[in-house]
Amino acid sequence: MPEPHEPTADEAANAARTLRSVERRRAQAHAGTGAARWVDVVFGVLTFAVLAAPDFFGSDVTGWTTPAFSALAVGYVVLLNTRRGSALLGQRARLRRSEISGRFALVARVVILAFAAIGIALALLQPDLGVHVPYWRTALGVLLGGALILFGGRMQRALASSATRERHTTGSTLNGHI
Repeated sequence: MPEPHEPTADEAANAARTLRSVERRRAQAHAGTGAARWVDVVFGVLTFAVLAAPDFFGSDVTGWTTPAFSALAVGYVVLLNTRRGSALLGQRARLRRSEISGRFALVARVVILAFAAIGIALALLQPDLGVHVPYWRTALGVLLGGALILFGGRMQRALASSATRERHTTGSTLNGHI
């Protein structure tokens, strides 16, 4: 049985340099998972416009703003799931589905379903509340649109980081090109 090889100082320095390079490339790749800044700005402005439109133009515009916003959201998801669409949106790489932890995916689905249920409940109960808050949709649009504009990129990076934090692998966690 051969004796274990003790690395020389040069071999250890090369290994450390290689590991630093791998970590730097991984950090660069994770930075490339988010969409371009202009996408956050456009969606923030559109979120504000869709939410504020009924306050300024009457509740009749809800008949076209809600389907338009839904179509925009579906189009965004479709673009993100194609190579050319992702490139158009400025996303150079994305996490592999196999690298996203099962716990994170479950929690994300539960949170999305909870928000959807709350939204549906509020929409159904709104006439019964009897509370009239002027320009509440505009205020909500400013909050949500502003949050997306100011924190959209950071939120994407935080979600990508927390989605893979629980799993430590030696391979790449990204699909796409850099």
